[in-house]
Amino acid sequence: MKNLGLIILNFIVLLGLAQQDRQYSMFNESTMVLNPGATGLFPGDLQFFTGYRNQWSSINPNMFKTISASLDGKVFDKDGKYVAAGVNMYSDAAGDSHLKTDIYNLSLSYGLEVERDQYFAIGIQPAYYQRSVDFGGLTWGNQWAGEQFNTNQNSGEAKFAQSINKFDLSSGVYYYGQIKDNLLVTAGASVSHITRPNVGFVTTDEKLYRKYLVNFSAEYGLSTKVYLDPSAYMFFQGPNKSIALGTDFKYMIKEASVYTGFFDEKSFLIGMYYRSSDSFYTKIGINWAGISFGAAYDINISSLSLATNGLGGMEFFLRYRMGFKGKYNGFK
Repeated sequence: MKNLGLIILNFIVLLGLAQQDRQYSMFNESTMVLNPGATGLFPGDLQFFTGYRNQWSSINPNMFKTISASLDGKVFDKDGKYVAAGVNMYSDAAGDSHLKTDIYNLSLSYGLEVERDQYFAIGIQPAYYQRSVDFGGLTWGNQWAGEQFNTNQNSGEAKFAQSINKFDLSSGVYYYGQIKDNLLVTAGASVSHITRPNVGFVTTDEKLYRKYLVNFSAEYGLSTKVYLDPSAYMFFQGPNKSIALGTDFKYMIKEASVYTGFFDEKSFLIGMYYRSSDSFYTKIGINWAGISFGAAYDINISSLSLATNGLGGMEFFLRYRMGFKGKYNGFK
């Protein structure tokens, strides 16, 4: 069964038939990736984020490896209005064919304070989309020499493009609101791949499906020390759809100082999440005076669990916020 799963997964990776964007377990930690409207919309002046994910390595160590990094912040902020900008890069390598997807985004957003400590923003995200494949690590039936494969022999396979470069575009709207002293709410809706770029190697008519995504997060203080942070998202992309939901439980080691202007929140969290028809996963994290680190691990529950033995993916993130102001003082 494991070999069968490996064959199926490599087939999907090589041909790119899944037509589905990458998914992150800790989706609520880098909202600009989900929605360009969230660019610069956080408590602080400048934000740096980097993440790493290794998916289904129990089948093949080279199955899916993803790294990402982003930087965003406000470039203008006056009288309840602001303009923010950010950059984001994403690099994914998959399978023995080394199918690579590299995406470089520029995010721009405009926001305004609609009520005290409540903000609404709209954003746009042009992108450079690059996709490549390397057949050096693959073998074919025509190369079987009786006891082993001879990669010097002609594969007999049709030739097609091994690299493509395209322009892409996304857009979204986002809301950030301190509803009460103990309740923060964020929500957004976005559309990705508005231009529907053709990303096919074999055919010139393999366009990316547009992706429609909505997301929601909240932070509710049960007491001065304990917080409940639920999050959820749902997307549709062609025939594919996914829902992820769960919550973090956060314990405040030291609250941010509101009165002195010295903000150094220190907290620890643990979370439990579910991604529809795919996995359950756990998350742990720590926030320390603007520096945040987290790790998550998936337990696969889909039909692929026959090949993965239930093992899914490991994911990490690191984030640093300069001028961190604490969640209960708006952006003032």
